[in-house]
Amino acid sequence: MTGTGGPEPEFVPEQGHRPNRQQWVLAAIVLAFAVAVIVRKILQDTGQDQTAAFYVGIPAVLAIVVVLSAPWGSAIGTTVKVVTVCLLLSMIVLGEGFICVIFAAPIFYGVAIVVVGFVSYVRRQGGNKLQISVLPVLVLVMASEGVLPMTTFPSDSTVSATRVFDASSAQVNSAVGSPLRFHEVAPSGILSWGFPEPQHEDVQGSQVGDRRVVEFAGAHHRPAMMSTHHWGEQSSALTLEVTERTTTSVRMQVVSDTTPLATWLTWKTIDVGWAEQGDGRTAVTWTLNFDRQLAPAWYFGPIETFVAERAAEYLLDSLDLQA
Repeated sequence: MTGTGGPEPEFVPEQGHRPNRQQWVLAAIVLAFAVAVIVRKILQDTGQDQTAAFYVGIPAVLAIVVVLSAPWGSAIGTTVKVVTVCLLLSMIVLGEGFICVIFAAPIFYGVAIVVVGFVSYVRRQGGNKLQISVLPVLVLVMASEGVLPMTTFPSDSTVSATRVFDASSAQVNSAVGSPLRFHEVAPSGILSWGFPEPQHEDVQGSQVGDRRVVEFAGAHHRPAMMSTHHWGEQSSALTLEVTERTTTSVRMQVVSDTTPLATWLTWKTIDVGWAEQGDGRTAVTWTLNFDRQLAPAWYFGPIETFVAERAAEYLLDSLDLQA
């Protein structure tokens, strides 16, 4: 009671942002799914190097943070959150790899935001159905690249990397005919993000007709209740054959490729050339020629070119100049 005898005003707590019912439900589903998988992992697979804390915990925590970060009032905001949750959970449910999700995320976000933004704008301007129908037509045209020959852009690409070594031309010649040091040189930079990793190489020689077989490791075993990695756990191989040989160059052609890389690009030829620079130094150039398998070209073309350039540099690093 107040001093005047009137009733005390009812205390009303300050109202801040609270997740709505839909957000709590979605967060509960994500959390429950993550906890269930983690528990099963602990019970069945304790001690394994690859844990559910990495494959499940990190994506689940991120998904919950996104879901609870703000109200779902904005169409674009809601779309971004839904895309984020789907991308994160795809690693659990669909067996997607980390590198695949990273590469797909920008274009998923971009297309989703443009579509939602366009529709929202047309509606605010009082647009009719005819105006809104323009969008599906544009999206259909953009999505047809790689499906129809008339909408497919050239896919042939060539990248090179050059390095000068403190080695003679004879040493380089010997190294080119020897197995690369995959067991000693680990991929770095973007190549270490989750690409298939070469383990060792069997080499017949570097004369015309000789073959080289590069074996790649399979994906890590995934915990129970998670979809198996789409690469598979078995090792795979890239087989090359020498088709041209000079005193300062070797050309190899791909005979077969059972690696996961074959779904992203098709290797065609690999050229290694070298030239003495004087003072016991030799410049070596590694050239990779391939066909891009992913579309659209404007997005995946630069990505594949960049990764292939890093691969050419890695192959130079792997030359065994002591052979």
